Amino acid sequence: KELTLLVFFLVLGIVIFASLVYYAERIQANPHNDFNSIPLGLWWALVTMTTVGYGDMAPKTYVGMFVGALCALAGVLTIALPVPVIVSNFAMYYSHTQARAKLPKKRRRVLPVEHVRVGPPQPPGPKRGGPNANNRGSGPKMGKLVAGTFPPPSHISPMLSS
Repeated sequence: KELTLLVFFLVLGIVIFASLVYYAERIQANPHNDFNSIPLGLWWALVTMTTVGYGDMAPKTYVGMFVGALCALAGVLTIALPVPVIVSNFAMYYSHTQARAKLPKKRRRVLPVEHVRVGPPQPPGPKRGGPNANNRGSGPKMGKLVAGTFPPPSHISPMLSS
């Protein structure tokens, strides 16, 4: 979002300063005019606003030099103002990524469950313990337990269990 705004203002400034320098160089008679068209002015404004400054084109008149100074100043301000916002967004994203990397990975925890062998399931119904039945201990839940699937409880004496 901020980067798009930066590019928008940069393009807007380039178009404005390219037009201004084209007409500023035409005010006075100048046989060595480098700005023969507005697209050539676009190139100069881009190079000037980004502070690259190749030196292949330069305004020769005083009005053109004044426009060039304004263009360079506007370029520095246009680029310098949004950069801290972009850097802070990057720093926030980086810190979130680092914090997420330090978190433990999610593990699927499986609890051990002892399986009980169950006989064939009984059809559900009101007396059989189906999902709609009001079942309070009247009848088997899902099926019959097969004998010998688990040991007798330890609190019952062996004489009572036989």
